[in-house]
Amino acid sequence: MGAIVTVERLLARTPAVAVLLPMIQVYDSGCLLNIDVVARNDTAPRGLALQLDSAYSGEESTSLHITLRYPSGLVVASDTDHHCAPPCLSWFPGGVRGDAAFTLYQVPLWLFPLPPPHDFLLTVEWPWAGIEPEAVWLDGAAIAEAAARSASCWPL
Repeated sequence: MGAIVTVERLLARTPAVAVLLPMIQVYDSGCLLNIDVVARNDTAPRGLALQLDSAYSGEESTSLHITLRYPSGLVVASDTDHHCAPPCLSWFPGGVRGDAAFTLYQVPLWLFPLPPPHDFLLTVEWPWAGIEPEAVWLDGAAIAEAAARSASCWPL
Protein backbone atom coordinates (compact mmCIF):
# COMPACT_ATOMS: atom_id res chain seq x y z
CA MET A 1 0.00 0.00 0.00
CA GLY A 2 1.47 3.33 -0.99
CA ALA A 3 2.14 6.06 1.52
CA ILE A 4 0.93 9.55 0.67
CA VAL A 5 3.05 12.68 0.30
CA THR A 6 0.76 15.69 0.25
CA VAL A 7 1.98 18.21 -2.30
CA GLU A 8 -1.08 20.42 -3.03
CA ARG A 9 0.65 22.48 -5.72
CA LEU A 10 -0.70 24.37 -8.68
CA LEU A 11 1.82 23.55 -11.39
CA ALA A 12 0.47 25.79 -14.16
CA ARG A 13 -2.68 27.65 -15.14
CA THR A 14 -4.26 29.37 -18.11
CA PRO A 15 -7.72 30.98 -18.23
CA ALA A 16 -9.09 27.60 -19.43
CA VAL A 17 -6.91 24.87 -17.88
CA ALA A 18 -5.10 24.25 -14.58
CA VAL A 19 -2.50 21.54 -13.94
CA LEU A 20 -2.29 20.39 -10.32
CA LEU A 21 -0.23 17.97 -8.24
CA PRO A 22 -2.29 17.26 -5.11
CA MET A 23 -0.31 14.25 -3.92
CA ILE A 24 2.25 11.57 -4.64
CA GLN A 25 1.54 7.91 -3.79
CA VAL A 26 4.86 6.35 -2.80
CA TYR A 27 5.73 2.65 -2.87
CA ASP A 28 9.00 0.95 -2.01
CA SER A 29 10.05 0.75 -5.67
CA GLY A 30 8.56 3.86 -7.28
CA CYS A 31 5.87 6.49 -6.98
CA LEU A 32 2.75 7.72 -8.70
CA LEU A 33 2.61 11.48 -9.34
CA ASN A 34 -1.13 12.13 -9.34
CA ILE A 35 -1.41 14.93 -11.92
CA ASP A 36 -4.85 16.52 -12.25
CA VAL A 37 -5.88 18.68 -15.20
CA VAL A 38 -8.95 20.79 -14.50
CA ALA A 39 -10.70 22.43 -17.43
CA ARG A 40 -13.33 25.15 -17.50
CA ASN A 41 -15.79 23.60 -19.91
CA ASP A 42 -16.91 26.88 -21.47
CA THR A 43 -13.35 27.98 -22.36
CA ALA A 44 -11.40 24.70 -22.66
CA PRO A 45 -9.69 24.13 -25.99
CA ARG A 46 -11.55 21.81 -28.36
CA GLY A 47 -10.09 18.32 -28.33
CA LEU A 48 -8.63 18.57 -24.82
CA ALA A 49 -9.48 14.96 -23.95
CA LEU A 50 -7.86 13.75 -27.17
CA GLN A 51 -4.71 15.72 -26.39
CA LEU A 52 -4.50 14.13 -22.93
CA ASP A 53 -5.03 10.70 -24.51
CA SER A 54 -2.17 11.35 -26.90
CA ALA A 55 0.32 10.96 -24.05
CA TYR A 56 -0.78 7.35 -23.59
CA SER A 57 -0.46 6.58 -27.30
CA GLY A 58 3.01 8.08 -27.65
CA GLU A 59 1.97 11.20 -29.56
CA GLU A 60 3.91 13.45 -27.21
CA SER A 61 4.36 16.33 -29.62
CA THR A 62 1.10 18.00 -28.56
CA SER A 63 0.48 16.49 -25.14
CA LEU A 64 1.25 17.55 -21.59
CA HIS A 65 4.99 17.21 -20.93
CA ILE A 66 6.56 16.66 -17.49
CA THR A 67 10.29 16.70 -16.77
CA LEU A 68 12.12 15.89 -13.53
CA ARG A 69 15.63 17.25 -12.99
CA TYR A 70 17.67 15.69 -10.18
CA PRO A 71 20.56 17.44 -8.37
CA SER A 72 23.02 15.10 -10.17
CA GLY A 73 21.91 16.62 -13.48
CA LEU A 74 19.93 13.54 -14.53
CA VAL A 75 16.73 14.41 -16.42
CA VAL A 76 13.70 12.10 -16.52
CA ALA A 77 10.99 13.09 -19.01
CA SER A 78 7.48 11.88 -19.74
CA ASP A 79 8.22 11.67 -23.45
CA THR A 80 11.03 9.12 -23.10
CA ASP A 81 9.10 6.35 -21.33
CA HIS A 82 9.06 4.29 -24.56
CA HIS A 83 12.74 3.46 -23.93
CA CYS A 84 11.61 1.35 -20.93
CA ALA A 85 14.98 1.72 -19.23
CA PRO A 86 15.05 3.18 -15.73
CA PRO A 87 14.74 5.83 -14.70
CA CYS A 88 11.44 6.34 -16.43
CA LEU A 89 8.38 8.52 -16.06
CA SER A 90 5.43 6.70 -17.64
CA TRP A 91 1.86 7.81 -18.21
CA PHE A 92 -0.59 5.67 -16.27
CA PRO A 93 -4.30 5.32 -17.12
CA GLY A 94 -6.38 7.85 -15.22
CA GLY A 95 -10.00 8.88 -15.08
CA VAL A 96 -12.39 11.69 -15.97
CA ARG A 97 -15.27 13.24 -14.07
CA GLY A 98 -17.02 16.54 -14.16
CA ASP A 99 -20.16 18.61 -14.22
CA ALA A 100 -21.57 21.37 -16.42
CA ALA A 101 -18.85 23.85 -15.38
CA PHE A 102 -15.62 21.85 -14.93
CA THR A 103 -14.02 18.59 -16.00
CA LEU A 104 -11.28 16.87 -13.99
CA TYR A 105 -8.86 14.70 -15.95
CA GLN A 106 -6.65 12.49 -13.78
CA VAL A 107 -3.38 11.80 -15.61
CA PRO A 108 -1.02 10.05 -13.19
CA LEU A 109 2.63 9.38 -13.95
CA TRP A 110 4.59 6.38 -12.64
CA LEU A 111 8.17 7.23 -11.66
CA PHE A 112 10.60 4.32 -11.40
CA PRO A 113 12.82 4.04 -9.49
CA LEU A 114 12.27 6.41 -6.59
CA PRO A 115 13.95 9.82 -6.90
CA PRO A 116 17.01 10.60 -4.78
CA PRO A 117 16.25 11.88 -1.26
CA HIS A 118 17.07 15.48 -2.24
CA ASP A 119 14.95 18.31 -3.57
CA PHE A 120 14.42 18.04 -7.32
CA LEU A 121 12.77 20.16 -9.97
CA LEU A 122 9.52 19.24 -11.74
CA THR A 123 8.78 21.20 -14.91
CA VAL A 124 5.43 21.14 -16.71
CA GLU A 125 4.99 22.38 -20.27
CA TRP A 126 2.08 22.12 -22.68
CA PRO A 127 2.34 24.57 -25.60
CA TRP A 128 -0.84 23.20 -27.21
CA ALA A 129 -2.83 24.33 -24.14
CA GLY A 130 -0.93 27.62 -23.80
CA ILE A 131 1.23 26.50 -20.87
CA GLU A 132 4.81 27.68 -21.07
CA PRO A 133 7.42 25.87 -18.92
CA GLU A 134 6.64 26.22 -15.21
CA ALA A 135 8.87 24.67 -12.54
CA VAL A 136 8.32 23.69 -8.90
CA TRP A 137 10.61 22.05 -6.37
CA LEU A 138 9.61 18.70 -4.87
CA ASP A 139 10.90 17.24 -1.60
CA GLY A 140 12.83 14.05 -2.36
CA ALA A 141 13.41 13.41 1.36
CA ALA A 142 9.65 13.35 2.01
CA ILE A 143 9.27 10.82 -0.81
CA ALA A 144 12.03 8.62 0.67
CA GLU A 145 10.36 8.79 4.10
CA ALA A 146 7.03 7.78 2.56
CA ALA A 147 8.68 4.84 0.79
CA ALA A 148 9.85 3.59 4.18
CA ARG A 149 6.22 3.84 5.44
CA SER A 150 4.70 2.03 2.47
CA ALA A 151 3.38 -1.43 3.25
CA SER A 152 3.14 -4.67 1.33
CA CYS A 153 -0.30 -6.15 0.81
CA TRP A 154 1.06 -9.65 1.62
CA PRO A 155 3.76 -10.90 3.95
CA LEU A 156 7.12 -11.19 2.23
